[in-house]
Amino acid sequence: QVLIEWFSNVLHHHQPFPQLCQNIANDWINNRNYRHADKQIILSFILKTNSSVENLNNKFSDNDIQLFLIIRGLLSSEVLLIAFKKRYRVNYGVNPNIYFNRLMAVPFRAKDIVADRTEFGHPDVALVLTHLSYYYSGLNDEQLTQCFNRLIAEETDPASIYDQWILYEKDDDIPTNIKQWKGVNLIDYQQRTQYLFPTFRYNILVINYFLNYFVFPREAKQFSHKLISSAWDLSSSARSKIITGFSGTNDTQLLLPIHILQYDLSELQKTDAIVVNNLLQAENENYQFLPINATSNEILNQIVKHKERINVILDVGALFIDGNNQDIAIKWLHLSDKNKIDYAVYFDSDSIIVCDGQFHHHGFEICC
Repeated sequence: QVLIEWFSNVLHHHQPFPQLCQNIANDWINNRNYRHADKQIILSFILKTNSSVENLNNKFSDNDIQLFLIIRGLLSSEVLLIAFKKRYRVNYGVNPNIYFNRLMAVPFRAKDIVADRTEFGHPDVALVLTHLSYYYSGLNDEQLTQCFNRLIAEETDPASIYDQWILYEKDDDIPTNIKQWKGVNLIDYQQRTQYLFPTFRYNILVINYFLNYFVFPREAKQFSHKLISSAWDLSSSARSKIITGFSGTNDTQLLLPIHILQYDLSELQKTDAIVVNNLLQAENENYQFLPINATSNEILNQIVKHKERINVILDVGALFIDGNNQDIAIKWLHLSDKNKIDYAVYFDSDSIIVCDGQFHHHGFEICC
């Protein structure tokens, strides 16, 4: 995760994406059994969006051309770039709510806050972000059980598939009793929970197996027609009645439908000046540089060691990505001076929670 977040930052600031595409394309084509002249034609096609597919029709099969188009979409059409510019658990992720009943990645509004009833409209982006989501999170015990049950019940040669999974892991990290398929016993609870599942939880081949058989066949279907609507449709110019709306912010007026005009209340016209004045107060003239990919512990240590005590953290940039609000509250309380700080207050979904000095958690209403 740290590597991809660093890579996303580099992409955003230095735009080396064309070179990355070239490297990926070269690595991929070098592992294919095509003639040298054909390899150059393929590379030109997948790296240049203006190249025509007609140049391939008489040379390659339909399946090959379909594969070239997919890679071209990821690279030269910048699907991969779009995915790398998004942050896991901040801009996208898998909805953890069991009642949501979806396993593909969906948009997030903020860290660990799912954008309800939304999905990624571009299918390729949705597929890439779904892969990344599970590569970050790994598979849980239930999902791993599904994979192994299918391996036993439906695969004609489960041992060869298992051997491929094993080869993806470092040999020193694999417990001896599960190095071979014949040593695997799913009925053995201890082997399953202490050796088997921890070994394969982040195995990319196992994750791909789960996605290919339990996620994409059910959720990656495409239909010939799609109904799309937005806020503009609520205020269509074809409507005869007057429409009135309210916005809590002033900076989105440029995004309003063309036929909608914003009227600022006279008593609120000075709001922007008040905000600027507050930002220019002496207490806000302080800035500390954080290293790239600073962990929550490093950030909290700087906060605790600050010469003036800091009592409130507003994580607008989702810097505390390696833990939820409860984790951060516990860490902050643990690092703080127990003689000066009695408790920490944090938000959990729509609730306000208090963590006391013994790290017990209570509802804010109860504590008050």
